Amino acid sequence: MAQSIAILSVIPRLSYHLRMKLPNSTIFDVLPDKCDTLSKLQDADIVVTDCNLFLPYTDKLPSVKWVQTTWAGIESLISNLRDKKINYTLTRFSDKSLALAMSEYIIAHIFNFERNQRQQYQNQENKEWITDGNISDYKLISDLSVGILGLGNIGKTKKIKMFGATVWGMTRTPLKESLNYIDEHRTIEHLPEVLTNCDYIINVLPSTPSTLGLLNGNILENCKNRGSIFINIGRGTIIKETDLLNALEQQWILGAILDVFAEEPLSGKSKLWSLPQVTITPHISGVSRARDIADYFVQNYQRYIKGEKLLNIANLEEGY
Repeated sequence: MAQSIAILSVIPRLSYHLRMKLPNSTIFDVLPDKCDTLSKLQDADIVVTDCNLFLPYTDKLPSVKWVQTTWAGIESLISNLRDKKINYTLTRFSDKSLALAMSEYIIAHIFNFERNQRQQYQNQENKEWITDGNISDYKLISDLSVGILGLGNIGKTKKIKMFGATVWGMTRTPLKESLNYIDEHRTIEHLPEVLTNCDYIINVLPSTPSTLGLLNGNILENCKNRGSIFINIGRGTIIKETDLLNALEQQWILGAILDVFAEEPLSGKSKLWSLPQVTITPHISGVSRARDIADYFVQNYQRYIKGEKLLNIANLEEGY
């Protein structure tokens, strides 16, 4: 039986890509915040949606069977749904394309930091040809130890290992099997050891009760002897801004590359904006692309119509 699929999203051309891949399905766009938004969603069997746009309707769709988000991070929906009764299955978007995008972000920023590209941009602006300093004393990725906090679909990427880095991985629970692209694995209670041994600390953990404030306090002091760089593409709630600033000011870490923040957008009053050793990007390390969402949705849709278990079902208790 053909399913009716509603698209509630601002991602350009998402419905176009879905129609191209599912030409025999009934697919229609729903505009957010209109007087008929709710009634149109109620006519659907399946909803493909951006998390923020779906918040007003989470418990008002008794006929919807499945909701597929366009985002990997669904904390806002999880919080919204905790005390509500729903009849649909909620799945999040997380596939290889997103993992690759975030891997490329990480690698690009490691290159930029190690080659001091910020200084090169300033030299170009000033029309200065300067070759001294650390330009000839940079590290290759193969010289580095990189710690990845969280080994989900994004964290498991092999790209960093392909460049020859020594890779440390940290998870909440022991691994069920060894991974040939992880040189050292530790569980969360051994976080200080990971911090002590890594040149780059990369957070890809979701925001859950067990990860909230994981790097708060003085735990980053473990990075002091190594002079580590902190890269955050997970969630900003991993560390309070005041504690991050303190770690930078005390030079426990020598720099930070930040794509996520506890409050977004980051306030213009934040001191992070003006620190020369900090790079800020507006939550763009892994932007969901329409064609990738469509490919992923079709894969899950085939499971749905066969009555098979869907991929990436949200766990309301775990928080992701």
